[in-house]
Amino acid sequence: MLPFYLALKEMLRNKRRFAVIFLIVAMITLLVLFTAALGDGLALGASEYFDRMGSDLIVFQEDVDYQLLASRLARTRLNQLRRIPGIEAVGPIGVSSTTITAINNEASENIDVALIGVEPSQPGAPNVYAGEALGDSRAAEVVLDRHVIARLNIPIGAMITIKVVQGMEEQFYDLRVIGYAEGRKINYVPSIFVPLKRWERIRPQENPGIDDGDLIFNVAAVQLDQTSPTAVVAAEIERSVSQVDVTDPVTAYTSTQGYNDMISTISMQQGFMLLIVVLIVGSFFQIQTLQKVAQIGMLEAIGASSRLVIMTLLIQVMITMVLGLLIGGSIVWLMAQVLPASVPIVFSGSKISITIVALFASGPIASLVSARTILKIEPLRALGLGG
Repeated sequence: MLPFYLALKEMLRNKRRFAVIFLIVAMITLLVLFTAALGDGLALGASEYFDRMGSDLIVFQEDVDYQLLASRLARTRLNQLRRIPGIEAVGPIGVSSTTITAINNEASENIDVALIGVEPSQPGAPNVYAGEALGDSRAAEVVLDRHVIARLNIPIGAMITIKVVQGMEEQFYDLRVIGYAEGRKINYVPSIFVPLKRWERIRPQENPGIDDGDLIFNVAAVQLDQTSPTAVVAAEIERSVSQVDVTDPVTAYTSTQGYNDMISTISMQQGFMLLIVVLIVGSFFQIQTLQKVAQIGMLEAIGASSRLVIMTLLIQVMITMVLGLLIGGSIVWLMAQVLPASVPIVFSGSKISITIVALFASGPIASLVSARTILKIEPLRALGLGG
């Protein structure tokens, strides 16, 4: 109890000084937690669609480095894929972009979305949590992901108008909302889903109205029957189907342009912030220790051990970190309540917990220099009585 009493007594005596360090730790906590949430949000924006695609493998056009929009496949590839042993289902997926301009014929906030064409009930088609799934392969129906709902709050049954460029002109198409799906961002933008044949008709294109007899889409989502190893089926696809590359969903999004650079940059920023915590907290308590060398010497002269003084220091450090983390964490929580849905932040419980533990651990690490200084103090010399 004595170390705790001494720690609190000193902190109350130097309220302003310790208030400053509380606020510094709180601000760094705010930056670290916000950066962690931003990193998770950006990573989710790149991985969300692939993670929820419902496929074991994805087939791309050869030599496009797994870039979704650059890949082009023809319907003839589907029949070849379906004949390969171990494959249970294959779903073609077409990806383009569009803009939602109106809801029920009334102008709304214009938001850019990914327009995704899928075959109903096949891999790549979204599972809905409200409303109905896509059914008719030609119907002018659409399923919205939750990011679109968060931005525009469109009810099921509403009619949305989308704008695309076909040839040299802007074209507008009406689609009836029949369901909601979980978030499935592609390249950090929300998604809407339509039947593939409808997508082929309304997608942006250079020569609208020209039918070349073959449906072109971007990738094929492959679902296995779980009896064959994934690697074996992937190798067989590349052997049997010409001019394709096959990969798993994780490799597909980690190969997204800039993904790894983004993750490493954010991780580096977090590392530097943790280092800043160590330096600031360590410097503060080192100065504190040097300013009270005589007091420490007197305590040790009357029988206090270096261990007691170091425990007092550690209690002050832990109180500083706990209060700073509480203040910073509270500010982050308040920000999360008011930030618009368009800001790509995701507060992951596990990631936030790891970040808080790392920040808290940086405090005791920062106190090591001060503890070493305390161990070197000689009572008589500290009181000016030594030779």
